[in-house]
Order: sequence, then C-alpha cells, then structure tokens
Amino acid sequence: MRRHKLLVLGAAAGGGLSLLAVLGAALGWWWLVVLAAMLLATAVLLAALDTDRRVRELRSFVKAQVAGIDTTGGRAAPAQEDVVGTVRALQAQYTGRLDRLQDTLEATIRQRDERG
Repeated sequence: MRRHKLLVLGAAAGGGLSLLAVLGAALGWWWLVVLAAMLLATAVLLAALDTDRRVRELRSFVKAQVAGIDTTGGRAAPAQEDVVGTVRALQAQYTGRLDRLQDTLEATIRQRDERG
C-alpha cells in the first residue's frame, strides 16, 4: 500500500510541477518555469539515487545470503580414506567386468572355431 501511495504522490507532484511550468510559460513568468523544471529534475535525481542505493544494498544482501548457503547438505566432507576405498572398490568392479567380458569373448571365439 505504501508503494501505491508513493506512486500516486509522485505522479501528483510531477503533474503539479508540469502544470506550474505550463502556467508560468503562459503568463510569461520564466522564473516560475525554471523553478518548476528544477524541482522536477531534482525529484528525478533523488529517485535515481535512491534506486541506485537500493540496488547496491540488494546486491550485498544477496551475496551474503548466497555465501551463507550450506552446500554440503549437512554432511561432513569425506575423508581421504573413504575416497581411496571407494576408488579401489570401483576399480575392482571394473576389472571384474572386464575379466567376465574377456572370458565371454574367448568362449564365443572357441565355439565359433569348433563349428568351423
């Protein structure tokens, strides 16, 4: 609701200053036109500075939140022995599969040679 009120207030201020500038131009009061234009330009500058400040705060907030994320999922990092043991188990499985493949290949070649 606050954003909506701020938007309505900003639109009203911009419209009022623009109307003041048009009125000053119609009456030939150029100092009023310049004053209205400067006030409008100052309001735009302040809005831009506030937006920049908010973006910078959001960046630092997001970086802090991302840095605080626990990527391990609550698990401890594996020890060196665990990694070595896992690699050895995978190596043994791979070697066993290769041995079975070689035995199957040799049996197939023998059967083919026996058939002629």
